Amino acid sequence: MAQLKLRIKKVGMKKPVTKEPGFATRVLTNGTAEFDDIVKDAGRNTTMHKAELRMAFELCMDSVTEMLKQGYIVDLGPLGKIYPSCSSGWYEKEEDMKLSDVKPQLYYRAGEDVEGAIKSAKLVWAKGSEEEEEEEGEEGGEGGDNGGGSHDNGGDNGGNGTLIDDEDGD
Repeated sequence: MAQLKLRIKKVGMKKPVTKEPGFATRVLTNGTAEFDDIVKDAGRNTTMHKAELRMAFELCMDSVTEMLKQGYIVDLGPLGKIYPSCSSGWYEKEEDMKLSDVKPQLYYRAGEDVEGAIKSAKLVWAKGSEEEEEEEGEEGGEGGDNGGGSHDNGGDNGGNGTLIDDEDGD
């Protein structure tokens, strides 16, 4: 199997804790794999019609939503798990915590295969022309990848990465 590449670029970013200006990296994407494209690709070499696959996916997602509403951790097999979660910040005293400060969230933990595909990917700096294409694509719609998420330790890492098939292993 070919090794995967993640194209990254340097972006200006302030350190979350100190607001000191500096740089972080961001993954350049190839766009979004739309649901219709996934359904079409998943049906390749099968006897299932894309409408049947779409309905099966939608029924599964209805079930996932219902299980989350019931407070379950949802195991999606090789894709990973989805957990109900929350964030509140840190308080020195218990009595200072207010329910209004707690925000419900969704936490995703990738399965071993998915995580392994990303962690084993080769990182390469994007070429200038690739960066320009990405910036042009950011205007208007979804805006491409804005994966420079901040962390308490001041580090930044790109989410929403795109994997690129690298046939020659470079």
